[in-house]
Amino acid sequence: MGNSSFLIVPLLLAGCMTAQDDSGPTKEELAAAADDGKADGFDWCSIRSYYGDGECDRFCNDHDQDCPLLGDEPASQRVTYPIIIHHGFAGGHGGVFAYTGVVDALRGQATVVQTQVPPFDAIAVRAAELQRIVDDTLRTTGAAKVNIIAHSLGGLDARHLISVMGYGDRVASLTTISTPHQGTLAADLGLGLVPGFARPVVDALAGLIGEQISDSNTSVNVLAALHDLSVAHAAERNQQTPDDGRVFYQSWAGVSTLLGLGSERDGIAAACDGKLMIHPDTMDRARILFAPIVPVISQWGKDAHDGLVTVASSKWGQFNGCIPADHSDEVGQITTGSPNPRTSFDHARFYRQIADGLAARGF
Repeated sequence: MGNSSFLIVPLLLAGCMTAQDDSGPTKEELAAAADDGKADGFDWCSIRSYYGDGECDRFCNDHDQDCPLLGDEPASQRVTYPIIIHHGFAGGHGGVFAYTGVVDALRGQATVVQTQVPPFDAIAVRAAELQRIVDDTLRTTGAAKVNIIAHSLGGLDARHLISVMGYGDRVASLTTISTPHQGTLAADLGLGLVPGFARPVVDALAGLIGEQISDSNTSVNVLAALHDLSVAHAAERNQQTPDDGRVFYQSWAGVSTLLGLGSERDGIAAACDGKLMIHPDTMDRARILFAPIVPVISQWGKDAHDGLVTVASSKWGQFNGCIPADHSDEVGQITTGSPNPRTSFDHARFYRQIADGLAARGF
């Protein structure tokens, strides 16, 4: 009998099972397998009718409606100024870190504009494009100011726009999500400033951003972006972009781990200043593509992170805490359109909560 038969038998068994069947793993066994990363791939919650059975089952393949979502129910308050959703490195339409579904989520609360700037370029170049978008938004809406919500490198563009280009009188607030204000060692790695790491680790970073990173085949634009994202150049950049007293600055960080174990959360909560939006005994499991890079950016597990940016580097202005999401989850990439089944994090709901906070401040 070939190996394929060992796959056919359990598939046939699973197909024949009903909610009344006692055969197969128990809920406790399914939960343990999910925690250990050893789930068999079957949607037992569908087979056994566990979805909506009155118990929160976080081992389900899809989100169980019995599991409460994170944070307050959005009040959908109307925001005073338009919201500009600004993408980061490798973002924009079709990018690996592009926003998904956020504009639609916010449409009822504000006039929303999603940016499209060069995904790989220096902050100054990207900020010039952001300036054009801000000017167009102010002109077409007649608004006096805008709110900017920025992911990753996008937050550094916005700070450059405000401080260097003098837009503090036209930006009411800047919300940054996993922006590397103190840099990210992933960029230093790409620039060859982190010694002792083999080519496969650098190639993993290249795979994430969709560009080659090597001494002989790297575009000037990518190098410029990595320079501006690096830890080595963060202090100089921060000195050039001090806060403007007319702008409200706030920040969030994402947190994720390679194993996604609930037991990992205690140390992470401390890094988040005790402000961790998460359910007990849960943790986000980072995409496997981040695995080779994590030892670098986390300094071998010492720093909490989202796969590319540490919590410490994400803090700027009023730090609101951490969400259980890796760098992709924060913008809704690799999502089925429903909350994460393990953590109940819903990125669209999260952005509506941000909008509620801006509305409450009169922005």
